Amino acid sequence: MNGSKLHHKQRYIHTLVNRIKHLKLASLRVKVQHGEVFIVGSKNESYGNQSCQWDGDKLTMRVPYCLEDSFGKTVSSIIGNFHRNIDRLPNTGAKTWHFYRKDGRWVVAVQFTATPVPKVSRQIQYGCIGIDMNPGSIGWAYIDTCGNLKAQGTIPLQTGLPTVKQDAQIVDACLQLAILATTYACRVVCESLDFSTKKTQLRERGRKYARMLSGWAYSRFYQLLESILSNRGISLFTRNPAYTSLIGLVKYARIYGLSSDVAAAIAMARRGMNLSERLPRSVSI
Repeated sequence: MNGSKLHHKQRYIHTLVNRIKHLKLASLRVKVQHGEVFIVGSKNESYGNQSCQWDGDKLTMRVPYCLEDSFGKTVSSIIGNFHRNIDRLPNTGAKTWHFYRKDGRWVVAVQFTATPVPKVSRQIQYGCIGIDMNPGSIGWAYIDTCGNLKAQGTIPLQTGLPTVKQDAQIVDACLQLAILATTYACRVVCESLDFSTKKTQLRERGRKYARMLSGWAYSRFYQLLESILSNRGISLFTRNPAYTSLIGLVKYARIYGLSSDVAAAIAMARRGMNLSERLPRSVSI
């Protein structure tokens, strides 16, 4: 039996070795969907691309030699919606252009290495903003270097919106958090992106609440939040959210007269600063 297993392993290794030899000699094939065009850039070229160049207003693309008689050496087009500060499109560096069809029209996108932005947020020991997200609202709390509450608030959210309006609502909430983090020059602390645990906890609160959660884009929120904060020089920390809601209700909701989401945000912020939690004397005795 052992000899048979060894023989099978040797055959398997021999097969893998032959496949690797074949892959080294095989030509590289890239499959591109119909209606899509990629023009790869280079950092050594002017405007970051040899065949497709954008001067800030007009996009000029070189025409293949076989089509020069029909279209000339270059074709140009005015490109809109590229004047966004958060894109941080650099003057130098490679730029790869992507053309694709959407809703019967050609759409253009560009991939590049963004210009680094100066850091706005200070070190975590100087204070931070903690957030706690629920389907109906986002609670936030700013704590100082000693872990004391200095400012708090709630950003309301509406569920059941179409995708476009929902994205706009998420972006608006992320921008509000970015303004708060810039005002206090601090970092933002949120829960780690493990939605299965949160869904299990919220599902215990009833079917209606579970439907609200399943219909709301948690992952989309954290994806946009990380991108927006990074583009503004604000650091985002993630921490394990275990028992933050319970700690917030027991310790902070009654003391400060806060809602459950803001109280949980305080616990999240203190956890981001590695501060310990102790039960109030009225509860522990």
